[in-house]
Amino acid sequence: MQSRGIVSILIRPGTPVLQTPVPPLQRAADVTPVFNQILMNEQEEEYDGPPPKEIPALIVWTLGGKNVYVEGSWDNWKSRKAMQKSGKDHSLLLVLPSGVYRYRFVVDGERRCLPDLPCETDAMGNAVNLLDVNDFVPESVESVTEFEPPPSPDSSYSFQAPEDKDFAKEPPALPSQLHLGVLNSQNSEESCARPQHIVLNHLFIEKGWGAHPLVALGLTHRFESKYVTVVLYKPIER
Repeated sequence: MQSRGIVSILIRPGTPVLQTPVPPLQRAADVTPVFNQILMNEQEEEYDGPPPKEIPALIVWTLGGKNVYVEGSWDNWKSRKAMQKSGKDHSLLLVLPSGVYRYRFVVDGERRCLPDLPCETDAMGNAVNLLDVNDFVPESVESVTEFEPPPSPDSSYSFQAPEDKDFAKEPPALPSQLHLGVLNSQNSEESCARPQHIVLNHLFIEKGWGAHPLVALGLTHRFESKYVTVVLYKPIER
């Protein structure tokens, strides 16, 4: 029966119905190995990356007690860890990935928290402490308040500023270190003393007006731990 472009099929009772064959759904074992390998590669790419860096964190209980434990959100509150007693305090060193954790203490069977540390109240009204684990190191130690040196008192300074008369003085005609030169040293058969650093690489001149007038030129060099002095004598012509 056909009317206005719509085809209707009338099926009489007892007439067998023919169904179009549909391919069955594939099971996991029937999937081709290439497709399985693609899925495995995609799953590996999702978890590909370095493991989170673990940072040591020290937890300390300072309010006494005999048996002190700590529990926290780092393992979803599944276990209690015993704290080591040292004097009046109890401590425990944990190695955790970076993040913010909630924890509380169990002191002699009673759940407690330290009021001096950061804390908050959970949905059940219980107070828990907060532990912020991070690997932050300040770029400059001077920026940390506890490392700032205290200011020096004014009374600790004894230096007086120079006045105008100090600048009006003429410099000495000869340097005060001139007598330390090798040319002015006394003759001695013993080993010479080590020259002062202020006479190194300086040319010293000395004139003698005796029976045989001479001019002496002296220069001292340093080679690692040794000192070498060269003296040149030249007669003065009259």
